[in-house]
Amino acid sequence: METLSLILHVTAAAALVGPQILLFLAVIPATRQLADEDRSAVTRTVTMRFGMIAGVSLLALLVTGLYQFYEVVPVAVQEEMNSFRFGPLFMAKMTLFLALVALIALHAAWLGPRIQRALEAAQTGGGVELASLRRRSLWVSAAMVAVSLAVLALGVAMGHHEYAYLAR
Repeated sequence: METLSLILHVTAAAALVGPQILLFLAVIPATRQLADEDRSAVTRTVTMRFGMIAGVSLLALLVTGLYQFYEVVPVAVQEEMNSFRFGPLFMAKMTLFLALVALIALHAAWLGPRIQRALEAAQTGGGVELASLRRRSLWVSAAMVAVSLAVLALGVAMGHHEYAYLAR
């Protein structure tokens, strides 16, 4: 069961991070060549599908991560985490994971809808904040990719037991 949980955890991480990188480096830059209406339709469709993938991935990461912690990490490490390198790695990973969830929520619940409203206003001749909102979206997306890669790196370090389980 330990191996299956690890496979599912890594797969969920790849399913969360891979599309972020694809969106940031390929899809969104490619949509800049489209008219605003087409760009909006493509972006809305892609981000809606990414949202479904992200939601399932986050849930899988939570479930498999809890399993890994309680069933795989030695009890001595669980009980005295800060006596081992594992403790700071774990705390940093969880902090960044929560930051990632917050960034995803910020983008999905606040920035995305504001961009859509600004696009609709621009199409009717009003609204000048579209470019500014798109820049903010780009910065938040860049932060999501950076934080995701940091979480992955910390997960790899935690999974390297010869390193993570050493006393501090």
